[in-house]
Amino acid sequence: MAPNVSTRMPSHIPSMITRVSTLSEASPVAEDSVWTDEMGAASDQLFFVTSYSDFEKLAHGPRGTEAKHSIYVYRFHPSDGSLVLLNVFGDPNEVTNPAFTRFHPKLNVVYTCTEDIENNGQIFAYALAANGETRQIGKVDAGGTSTCYLELDKNQK
Repeated sequence: MAPNVSTRMPSHIPSMITRVSTLSEASPVAEDSVWTDEMGAASDQLFFVTSYSDFEKLAHGPRGTEAKHSIYVYRFHPSDGSLVLLNVFGDPNEVTNPAFTRFHPKLNVVYTCTEDIENNGQIFAYALAANGETRQIGKVDAGGTSTCYLELDKNQK
């Protein structure tokens, strides 16, 4: 799909939407103080959307349709409310039911965990570029099933 064509959100629900503001390409790491939204509320923003892909592996019964891909990245234009699809990825067999996402406050990194009642959840780390491109930079076992929440500690670890 061409990145300059506005697209409706996929119809499969539920989805978790995380608004992220990537740091500028010139400075990959923000100041050591608290993170601020460098883009501003009126500027275009990225939405990182995760979707359940295998309802049978969830402890609860969601409604809607299982996603064909687990993760979508959109550009949101607050000036007119439009969303532009930039990236679709996440093989549902690899990234099953991504349930919760966090954006690192100092790096262009997004973390998401998978939710599965049969197997241990996984935590994926993706480098996120301003154009919506992603690159997986890490994956670890969450150490338990039905992983559905992530938190970065005070030291951002």
